[in-house]
Amino acid sequence: MGRPLLSRGGVRFSVWFAGMAALLAVIFYLSAWLVRPDLPEFIPEPDPARVAEAERLRDVRLNLDNPPVLALDVAYPLTPADPAYPRGESPILRGLVEEGRLPPVHERVGPEPLVMAGVEGIGNYGGSWYRVASSIGDVGVISWRLSAATLVRWSPEGYPIVPNLAKSWDVNDDYTEFTFHLRRGIRWSDGHLVTADDILFWWEKEVQHFDQFVHWMTVRGEWGTLEKVDDFTIRFTFPHPYGIFIERLATIHGLFMPAHYLLQYHPEYGDQELIRRTMRAQNLASPLAVYNRLKGNFNPEHPRLWPWVYRTHQGNPPYSFVRNPYYWAVDTEGNQLPYVDRVLFDIKAESMIGITAASGEITMQLRHLRYEDHTLLMDQRERNNYQVYHWFQGTRSVYTLFPNLNRWIDPGQPETANKHALLNDRRFRQALSLAINRGEIIRSEFNDQTVPAQIDPGPESAFHHPPLFHSFTDFDPERANRLLDDIGLTQRDREGFRTFADGSRMTFYIHTTDYTGSGAVQMILTDWARVGVRAILREQARTLWQAQQTALRHDFSVWSAESDFYPLLQPRNFVPTSGHSFYAPGFAWWYNVGGLYGDPRAERTPGAIEPPLGHPLRRSLELYEQAISEPELEDQVAIFREIFDIAAEEVWSISISTPPPQLVVVQNGFRNVPRVALTGAQYNTPANAGIETYFFDQPSDSPGAIAQIRRAMIEVTPEPAMAALDETRPGRGAFRGILRFLIYGSIALGIILAGLRHPYIGRRLLIMVPTLLIISVITFVIIQLPPGDFITARIQELQMSGDDAAVQAIEDLKELFYLDDPPVVRYLRWLGVYWFFTFAPADQGLLQGNLGRSMEDTRLVNDVVGDRILLTVLISFLTIVFTWAFAIPAGIYSAVRQYSTFDYILTLIGFIGMSVPNFLLALLLIYWSDIWFGIQVTGLFSAEFAAQPEWDWPKFVDLMKHIWVPVVVLGTAGTAGMIRVMRGNLLDELGKPYVVTARAKGVRPMKLLMKYPVRLALNPFISGIGGIFPQLVSGGAIVAMVLSLPTVGPLMLSALMTQDMYLAGSMLMVLSMLGVFGTLVSDLLLLWLDPRIRMEGGVR
Repeated sequence: MGRPLLSRGGVRFSVWFAGMAALLAVIFYLSAWLVRPDLPEFIPEPDPARVAEAERLRDVRLNLDNPPVLALDVAYPLTPADPAYPRGESPILRGLVEEGRLPPVHERVGPEPLVMAGVEGIGNYGGSWYRVASSIGDVGVISWRLSAATLVRWSPEGYPIVPNLAKSWDVNDDYTEFTFHLRRGIRWSDGHLVTADDILFWWEKEVQHFDQFVHWMTVRGEWGTLEKVDDFTIRFTFPHPYGIFIERLATIHGLFMPAHYLLQYHPEYGDQELIRRTMRAQNLASPLAVYNRLKGNFNPEHPRLWPWVYRTHQGNPPYSFVRNPYYWAVDTEGNQLPYVDRVLFDIKAESMIGITAASGEITMQLRHLRYEDHTLLMDQRERNNYQVYHWFQGTRSVYTLFPNLNRWIDPGQPETANKHALLNDRRFRQALSLAINRGEIIRSEFNDQTVPAQIDPGPESAFHHPPLFHSFTDFDPERANRLLDDIGLTQRDREGFRTFADGSRMTFYIHTTDYTGSGAVQMILTDWARVGVRAILREQARTLWQAQQTALRHDFSVWSAESDFYPLLQPRNFVPTSGHSFYAPGFAWWYNVGGLYGDPRAERTPGAIEPPLGHPLRRSLELYEQAISEPELEDQVAIFREIFDIAAEEVWSISISTPPPQLVVVQNGFRNVPRVALTGAQYNTPANAGIETYFFDQPSDSPGAIAQIRRAMIEVTPEPAMAALDETRPGRGAFRGILRFLIYGSIALGIILAGLRHPYIGRRLLIMVPTLLIISVITFVIIQLPPGDFITARIQELQMSGDDAAVQAIEDLKELFYLDDPPVVRYLRWLGVYWFFTFAPADQGLLQGNLGRSMEDTRLVNDVVGDRILLTVLISFLTIVFTWAFAIPAGIYSAVRQYSTFDYILTLIGFIGMSVPNFLLALLLIYWSDIWFGIQVTGLFSAEFAAQPEWDWPKFVDLMKHIWVPVVVLGTAGTAGMIRVMRGNLLDELGKPYVVTARAKGVRPMKLLMKYPVRLALNPFISGIGGIFPQLVSGGAIVAMVLSLPTVGPLMLSALMTQDMYLAGSMLMVLSMLGVFGTLVSDLLLLWLDPRIRMEGGVR
């Protein structure tokens, strides 16, 4: 009889394999079933009511004949008999007035307030407006988009321009003299009176003193003047007519500067002793650095004219801006505005802001909401209690390619000269535009809601120019091929792509950022490839992208247009007037420093390039100078037609289509938000839409939050460095220093004693020193290697301004970051070696616990990190506990019951856990939590609890609802892997002779299992602690971004992406220290767990 084909073991394995395959198939099917889309068998007829609603929402037509006006014209001064006389105020303010902490409302506001009427009428006081920013720099929009502290102001649909900080103005007949009458009695947020001296300070102590070139203060190359007529009257005078000066002032913010505060810090006129003390406290390089830092948006002591002001220093989000007690506007019944008590800014990854809005966490926002989020936002609005408004896009293209006519030529790279020549050939630009299948992109990206177009003011604008609108927008590959052949690009390489005329390889790069995304570019690359043009996408962090633009090293860049609806105010996409004229930034820099009129700054400004005589862009600049002088709209439009004709023929930029509506998320019950408004940076949107009048139907701040707002209104909490200058709190810093010394000293002493008691620990402590030193050297070298870091980009930007203040700012940056020192010296300073010789606070480094400064905003890294370290350690600790709590029992069971059904199930779970990416699991948990339980699990708190200072049971429950998600997500892969490790280790121990002997002697199974095999099997677990902490931080960075967690991981990833190298280096050192600390902890645990190590003979 022959040998059987399969042994009994082979049969068993085959059955096991088939069973596991079937189980996997069931699991995959169930997984797909759980996230399946709800697809009907047939497409039902749309509900007419829903169709009508969708059409109503998409109707963003402006009422240009009768536009809404929120600022009312009233007779000043107001008296108690007038309806709008200041008499009402927030209950918080009323309580402070009754306590004598604040003056009465009519004294705070003055007799000439701005009177506003919300689109839905009188509102309620209270509540917190929750918003999301993409970075701390993005929070800076509070100073313009959410402040409207301008002399005059745009209305919701643009015109009419209405009075604002100026109650009225007069213009002479030839538009050369503009007189503004300021409101009497209005005050800064600290109670000081606002006068003409606050604008004169900007003109004399800023512009003239620092020799700044303010282009909008010139007409045809000649400077205008600013004079003080009296305490509440100022006059601008220009040598030539200035037809759009009022429009300029409706956009420009920052003219009012609190002279009473800033003068004491002015480098020349200030209190020099105070400046020196502040330099030491802030560790800054010069008086100018002190002055510039204290002017920043995040100085709580700086008086403001904004509706909401920053009064409490915070190292981490959410950033709180509380109502300004002295805000200078009222409603029609005399109630002081704003209605909302505070604005809160959280920070999340830009790609996650749409999801955050769809989850109902945002009160009202349009910034960072893209049309690609339209379906998600519309689908979730009923479930998550918000509405989606559609506003008119003043920005007439949301996706544009800009060829770089000023492409830098490297003599050592001949292809750069070839690129420069082609990019300056209009036939090449025309061909690339004709090669794009815009219809396909519009269907894919914009759901057929737009039409093919180049950047043009649009049919609704008086400046609309059809030849430009339709310029080379047809999809005509044949004509594109002919144009490319006519240029001389007739040769092809072996891949079928065209070569340069000299036969060398031709490759162009398209630079994008996460601001615009890269979806449409992929389709454009395919279209260009069909006509033989090879292009490659390069998506970069925004700072690196900006550095490429500044260095003129880009071929094509992708960005949106900006406020082209009224092109006189922002003509950058038709005339190179701004550094954001990405098709010719060098020409723009030359123009912006007066190059058109021979200003010598143009010759000394790096990167400024003079357009050749006869160049179409030079002609466009000359025409633009004529247009801004014309006071009549008809004449402005006539001149701009020639500019548009040039742009239509030359194709300075390549756009896809008209813009879709701007999406605006508005929480249900948040009122007075216009259904339609004109959006754009030039209109300071949403400030033009009456933000002061927004209100909640039912405000819901907690008592603790109200108490915090109240305290912030009367007490400023400065940043720690400035608080150290407060002489009214002696000894506080010394006490903190003593307390810190005692805590750290106790920890160090305990470790040293442990090392002396156990030589094993002592040796580990000694090894830590050279280990960390070597790591610090490697880290420093790594962060210095990449070119084009954040500071390099910032210095290049400053060089473009050409004024003396910029030169000093560059020197300050070089001194602050020791850029002129050799690398070895920079390393020693970063490490803090110099401090041991000087004991100066400025020389502190890593050895003293000072992680340095962020290149992005020069804040101390210690302040930037703040509580993130504690939250990171907490989540990491809970993850380890979760991992061990599941992995150890499961591994023990799997080893003891080897080849049992549950062993196979645990094995399968382990494989799945190791295979599923953490970030994917996070997304699934977000989705399932929302769909099944109606719980939003991103972040550590819901929006209503994130800013609640006091702890109560609901806030604790909310934390528990959120914190389990990162713990489960981060712990899943580790748990799965450790189950396998524990199973393998324990099986190895159970097979050793001492276990067999113990069993033979009758030792009880549980005692035998737990006393030796399990303890020894835990050794690899404990040994792995050193790698767990940094792995959880670095490996969990993407998970933290998806879940919007305020931990170290996203901060480190952001620093690496932006090449904020000192912040990134410090974070890498923190990770290394966590690894070393984890190793020390594992050694201590092994010392306790394994008696062999405690024995003298256990030395290895």
